[in-house]
This record gives sequence, C-alpha cells and structure tokens, in this order.
Amino acid sequence: MKTIPRACLPVAVLAASFAPFASFASFAAFASIASIAAWSGVAHADPANPTDNDKAAARPFAIEGLRLAQEGKCREAVEQLDKAEALVHAPTTAVPLAQCEIQLGKLVEGTELLNRVLNETLPPTAPPAFAEAKKQARGVLDAAAPRIPKLRIHVELPPGMAPALAVTVDGQPVPVVLLDNERPTDPGRHHVVAQQAGYGTAEADVTLAEGQVEPVVLHIAANGATGAAPVVGATADPYGQGVVAVPAAPPAAGSGVPGAPWNAFEFGVRLAFGLPFGSIISGNGNDLNHTVSNQFIPVWLDAGARIASHWYVGAYFTYGIASTASQFSASCPLTGVSCSANDTRLGVNAHYHVLPDNLVDPWFGLGFGYEWLSGSVSASSAGTSIKESLGVDGWEFANIQGGVDFHLLDGALSLGPTVTLTIDQYDHVSSPTNTNGATVGSSITNQALHEWLLLGVRGTYDLKL
Repeated sequence: MKTIPRACLPVAVLAASFAPFASFASFAAFASIASIAAWSGVAHADPANPTDNDKAAARPFAIEGLRLAQEGKCREAVEQLDKAEALVHAPTTAVPLAQCEIQLGKLVEGTELLNRVLNETLPPTAPPAFAEAKKQARGVLDAAAPRIPKLRIHVELPPGMAPALAVTVDGQPVPVVLLDNERPTDPGRHHVVAQQAGYGTAEADVTLAEGQVEPVVLHIAANGATGAAPVVGATADPYGQGVVAVPAAPPAAGSGVPGAPWNAFEFGVRLAFGLPFGSIISGNGNDLNHTVSNQFIPVWLDAGARIASHWYVGAYFTYGIASTASQFSASCPLTGVSCSANDTRLGVNAHYHVLPDNLVDPWFGLGFGYEWLSGSVSASSAGTSIKESLGVDGWEFANIQGGVDFHLLDGALSLGPTVTLTIDQYDHVSSPTNTNGATVGSSITNQALHEWLLLGVRGTYDLKL
C-alpha cells in the first residue's frame, strides 16, 4: 500500500501547533463548510471562531488522523482529519487531509483544499509549522493538478429547439456555463445525464484516466420519448455530424485511480474439513472412506500473483491429518496398537475474482497437482516395536474451487468461506515394510477415481505493486 510522503508533519509538530488556537480567528475563514455539514456531530462548530471546547475536541482527531495518514491508512485518516478541520481549521491538518484525498482518487476535492491553504494569509503570530505546511501544499498541488481529468459535455438538441437543460454528473448538477467547456472531474467511472424540459433525457457512462480530457456527446430525441444513444469518446468534431463512438479509455494499471486494475503478490492460508469419496483401487471393498474417514484441519497454503485485479495464478501445498477407518484400522483399538494417516498434495492453480474492488468478492478457480496418501500402524509388546506403513500416490487431475472474499484493510486482507472438490487417481502403491526395512513399490493396474470435498475458510493477504 502506498503511503503519503514523509514530508507530512509529524504528530509531535501537529500537537504543538494546536497550542496557540487563540490566533486562528484571523485566518480560519477558509474552513471546509462541506466537512462541517458532513459531520452532523459538530454542526454547531465554527472553524473560523473555535471555542475552547472545539479546540479540545479537535486535538485528538487531528493527532489520530495524522498518525493514520503517516501509516498509509488514508481512508481512516480522512474521517479523523475531516472532523478536526470541521472544528478548527489549521494548515497542519488541511494538507495531510488533501494528500489523503488525492491518494484516494478525490483529486478535485484535494487540490481545492490545497488552494485554500495557499490562499490563506498567515498572521505574524502563526506557528512555524503552519508556514511549513503551506510550502508543502505548493509542492503537492503542483504534482496533483496536471493529473486531474476533465469532461467536455455537449448536448445535441433537435434543430430549432430552445435549450432548457438540466445536466448532472453522478447526480451533481453541472452549471450550464460549463457545457462545451472543460469540467474538472475525479478519475474513475462517471454517469452523465442531460434532460431537456418537456422532451426527454440522454445518458452516458464514461471512465476517466488521470490527465485525460474526454468529450461526451448526448443526443436528445425530438419526439420527447427517450434520449438517443449517447456518444462517448468522440473521434470527430463533437459538435458536428458523423460522430463516431469509441469506448472510453480505462484507467491504466497501477495508476491508483479507483477502479483501475492492480497487480499484487498474494499469500493465502486455508483451514478445512475434508470428506473422501470414490475408491483407492477398483473393486468391491476398496472405497477410500474404508481407509480414511475424513481429514480434519487440512492446512492449504497458496502463494502467487494477482494480475489486473481479477486474476490469480500460483502454487499450492496442502497437508492434512486423516482419521483412519474401517478395514485399515481394524486392529487399532487393541492395546499397544496405534494408527495414523496423512494426505499431502502439491500443485498449481488459477482463480478469477468477480468483484475484486468490492467489499464482497465471489471467486472461482481451477488447479491440478499430485497427491500422496500414507498410513501407518505401530505396535509394541514385551519391549518389541513394529511399525508398518502403506502409501498410495497419483495425479490430482483437477481441483475445482470457489468461495467469497470479504475485504478488510482497504482490500489488502480478505477472509471468507471456501469449498474445493478434487478429482484424483492413485497409480502407485508402497507396500508395508519388508523384513529388511525397505518399502516395496508397485504400480496399480486396476486404477479408479476418487474425490475429496474440502469445506473451510480462507484468508489472503495482497501485497500490491
């Protein structure tokens, strides 16, 4: 996860800067009214004229917000810094707040906050930290401003129709004066609607990459029923005839734009309960569940790469302790006799994530590998110990996987249920140890398919690149 630059003022400087709150009244008129409205708990506060109670209440929000920002937890930091700014405005909270908003894709809001900081006039009594924050604001603004995309919206009306338009972007009104002009808009996907009073509407979806200027042409039908199909990303004159529609360019991978594809190293751990089906070898009485009744807490380890958000490819290793059953363990209840079994597999797999950037992300996958099942019987009597073992191994032709991830920590950590069905075939057996202590191996001629159904939970961690 990316973090904001180390140039952010440390918590100690921020705490010290909150001491001379009495001097804020002369320059705090630029406080964010939107932040006050968004935080109903402090709707009474006036950042331009903070009371002692406001100052005391703002201090812990500011310190906690800056700590979170320095740790790269911008989503949580914005919530805290918004509260601090709504109570008492200070450049030392406004600049980290703007940096986090920019990192989260809110380029317009973040850069406007930086502009307000730069346009402030600090009194001679302002602490040095405020002046340092203003210097930092200039550098952040100069780097972020060229990244802001712009929409150029044009509405086509039937000939002779007088404009009476209401245009919105994501539900927010667009002043008529901005039509046919560049409107700064955050990166990502946006929904544009134009409505002509008494006639109809036209709509378009457009995805903006950083720094992009994107024309959007909306056609209002003359019959007043519905809007004509919008043209997004025109390659010809957006105000003339013969406009050709092309898909809007998606955000570039790794750009940090919300909704842009991303890559990561992914590590996963699964815990499950396994049930066997099928046969070890063909023939009556050779069912797998006659040898092992289940696997309890098989550990499944994944390691691989997430590619373009949706895809995962990697390798897996599993080890499960199996409960012996029936014919294999007929003598195990006897005094001095013990039985054990385990199942190991190694292979590769791939997953597809349906909603990789959502809180709830269904996924499914496919893999293949190799399986080893082994069991042993140990007995001791009159100071003599005997241990015999039996092992079978073969290809895991396929494992079909699926589950749901619930994303935590901005998507870096995920937890959720998972189910896996393996399709395997043993083709080699290692017989009990002979009198020389060596094992005797042979091929299985009457091979048969068997399956394992693994039900459990999975946790993953994505180290984004």
